[in-house]
Amino acid sequence: METITIQIFQDDVYEEVAKATDYTGSKLIDGDDGARDRILAADDDLAELSRFWEESVLTTNENLKEMLVSGKTKRITATLNPIYPVQGTTSEPATQAGIVIPIIGKIGYEAVIEVSKSFDKVLTASVQSTLRSFFIASIIGQWFKFANKGEAKDYFTQAADMMETAERLLYSRRKPTRPTD
Repeated sequence: METITIQIFQDDVYEEVAKATDYTGSKLIDGDDGARDRILAADDDLAELSRFWEESVLTTNENLKEMLVSGKTKRITATLNPIYPVQGTTSEPATQAGIVIPIIGKIGYEAVIEVSKSFDKVLTASVQSTLRSFFIASIIGQWFKFANKGEAKDYFTQAADMMETAERLLYSRRKPTRPTD
């Protein structure tokens, strides 16, 4: 078995939730002048969004429990790598002359997932993107249960589809290669 690490950043997800709720609120103005303000998930709503974030983490962990080594919200640190100016985010800090050089710490969900040795690691980015979309749709669905009940079901359906897609990607295998002599 091999492991892959998936990282989804909370501020990135919240930004997408804000964009989607702002757009939805803007298009529902038909006779309802307060629709945009009521539907928009703004900075004042972070406490609620934080609760929805944790529910999304629990749902993800439950759905991936057969292959999940660890999955939790934590501070993820991007680090300086002596070879590359800024390395992507990682939970394994790079070192320069034995010294860890943290650049920034962002709150995010990090999942270490055990996959088959025949898993095509090229799909890791797709799994991460799909789970990010799951988080966004799930949080919007939870928010819309209060602010826009008419569209909540659609977002929950979209979130379920995203989770199913992520699971399907995680179980996919790369094509075997024939040995050549």
